[in-house]
Amino acid sequence: MPDFLPVLIIAIVCLIGLLLVFGGGFVSIPSRTYPYRYLSTDRVIEFNYFDVSYTTGEEKIGYVGGEVSNGVFAIDEKRVGFQVKNLEEVSGVFINLKVWNTNYYGKMIISVNEKEVYRDHPPVGEKLIGFDSSVLKENNILEVKAESSGWKIWAPTVYAFDLDVIVDYTGKRTKSFNFELSDIETEYMDKARIVVFGERKGTGDLDVRINGVKIYSGITTVYKDFPVSVLKTGNNVIEFSTEPNTKYDISSAQVIIFFG
Repeated sequence: MPDFLPVLIIAIVCLIGLLLVFGGGFVSIPSRTYPYRYLSTDRVIEFNYFDVSYTTGEEKIGYVGGEVSNGVFAIDEKRVGFQVKNLEEVSGVFINLKVWNTNYYGKMIISVNEKEVYRDHPPVGEKLIGFDSSVLKENNILEVKAESSGWKIWAPTVYAFDLDVIVDYTGKRTKSFNFELSDIETEYMDKARIVVFGERKGTGDLDVRINGVKIYSGITTVYKDFPVSVLKTGNNVIEFSTEPNTKYDISSAQVIIFFG
């Protein structure tokens, strides 16, 4: 027997013993990667320095007065221009007509931008006439005239009057922002919070929506948790608005997402 053979046999026996002691094989400990370990403890998404408002009001934007008449021998009509600011905020338009004197022979006719908005016998006194705001432009022409007195050739139709054009404005200014969330963020987020600092002018509440879901309604300062189910992977939209006759000057707004 060669000299090295006893040594080889002893080595094999020792190796077999080691295998038996450690369960018949080498023990490997699997490693696991936790994606949330690569996320910060929280994420702060900021939206700073903006305002939201909701204003309503009334404004006289045009006036014409005097006398219109229409007869066999003479016709007297009135025509005046007026302007409308912020057409997109107009919620209603009216004519406030005050008739001082008339003989009712023919009808009074009122047109705006060559579109007739009134034709009737207005009585002596005050009358409010509404019409479709789609008739309006930035620059407008108001015309007032009377129908002919017809066979009453001895006298024309006459209206003595004052007329105001009145516009109701409703201006609602909202503010919206987009922000992105990754797959990992939406998978491991376990709490979300909205924080808002700002000053209020008026008495209305501030409304905050994310992806169309209202998460807050109240006054500033805001510090409120909301369900993470509102949030989604990819693009998210946050919108701020307020109630009528109120303005909020926002100095800081934050969406804070906590990961577990």
